[in-house]
Amino acid sequence: MNIRALIILPFSILCLLIALVSFQNSKTESLSESEGRTTTQLKIAAYNVEFGDKGSAQEIGELLASHDFDVVCMSEVPGGDWAEKVGEAMGLEHVVLGKYSTAGHEDKYKAILSKTLLYDQEEVLMADSLHTAVKAKTKLDGREISLYSVHFPFGWRDQAHIDETTNKIQTFVNYLQEHQSEEMAVIAGDFNFIPSSQDTLVQYYEMFTNLGYRLSGQQVGMDYESSDTMVRETPRPGRVIDHIFFNPDAMIAQQAGILELDKPLSDHKPVWALLEIIGE
Repeated sequence: MNIRALIILPFSILCLLIALVSFQNSKTESLSESEGRTTTQLKIAAYNVEFGDKGSAQEIGELLASHDFDVVCMSEVPGGDWAEKVGEAMGLEHVVLGKYSTAGHEDKYKAILSKTLLYDQEEVLMADSLHTAVKAKTKLDGREISLYSVHFPFGWRDQAHIDETTNKIQTFVNYLQEHQSEEMAVIAGDFNFIPSSQDTLVQYYEMFTNLGYRLSGQQVGMDYESSDTMVRETPRPGRVIDHIFFNPDAMIAQQAGILELDKPLSDHKPVWALLEIIGE
């Protein structure tokens, strides 16, 4: 072997070592950048199950299981262990059932079902125990979220009934406002009101938007004017009354919609959203 070859060989090895180190550094930086882009998402649904009249806990649980929800907020839930049976069928092992049945009716409780631990359960009175919101907290990737399952009254009989309904909804909105600075909230359920439109201003909807809350469907461009969340022989476009509200300063709606079912198991359709938590 000549001298020139002896010089080239170590130099080639040195170049190879430098290339390997550069590749490893590049790989590490790429992994770090990828890790920095990880997101925390919440897939949530709201469903008025009509006191289990058209579907058993097992049937409803199996129906929802294929959608892999992290949280489901239910209204008109039968008492006892019915909600837990839905959770078992869905793989949601954490269940909170409210104390009070809506409007004093039988088997119209509100519940929250979750993959992650639920804690700090609270029954938020809307002026009285006839209408309440069931609240519980959970954590996703260390981020605390306050979940509210609701079923609002619908005022229609006379002005006194409308005024009573307004007072109850305002009482709940006041509660949200008092806690807004300290929590990241998602409110889901049967609200019994439609959103405002270009032609119609809806007072109750405006109460929530004035606080800064937004509907998940609106952020993704869902067509509320042609949609209906009730199961009817003849659909009534523009009658979306089941909603998921969130704070757009803390979350972004990536997807949202209404589950159109081949075999309805309630007089309501489930609504759902995929929310991404933003910020610190």
